[in-house]
Amino acid sequence: MKLIFIALLALCLCLAGCGETDEAPNKSKPKPPPIKPGTVLWEFKTGHVLRSSPAIGSDGTVYIGSNDKKFYAINGKTGIKLWEFETGSFVDSSPAIGSDGTLYVGSEDYKLYAIKTESLGLAKSPWPMRGQNARHTGRALKR
Repeated sequence: MKLIFIALLALCLCLAGCGETDEAPNKSKPKPPPIKPGTVLWEFKTGHVLRSSPAIGSDGTVYIGSNDKKFYAINGKTGIKLWEFETGSFVDSSPAIGSDGTLYVGSEDYKLYAIKTESLGLAKSPWPMRGQNARHTGRALKR
C-alpha cells in the first residue's frame, strides 16, 4: 500500500511539472512594425535605361528588360538578381508570361525570345487588367 501511495505521489508531481517552460504560455514573439505604404523595399540597377514594364510570375519573380541588351529575373521580395539573359539589342518590350511559365519577350535584334522560367504563369493579381478581362487574355468580354 505504501508503494502505491509513493508511486501515485511521484506520478502527480511529474504531471504537475510537465509542460512547464521558462516562457509564459501562449506568448508569441513581437511582430515587427508594419511597413508604411510608399516605403522603398529594394532597388535594382541595370546597365542602361529601362523602357519595358515588368511582368510578375506566380512565384513573385519580377521579369524586366533593359536597354543594356539584357533581360532580368529578380526576386520580388529581396530585389536580388536570380538570372539574366543577354539578347542582341535593346529590350524595350514588356514581357508576357504563358500559363506554363514560359516568358516571351521581344528585342530590337528582330527576335522574339521564349525563355523557360520557374514561374507557373502570371501572379494572381488584378494588374494588368486588359479591357476589364480578369483572365488577362487581352480580349474585351462580350456583354
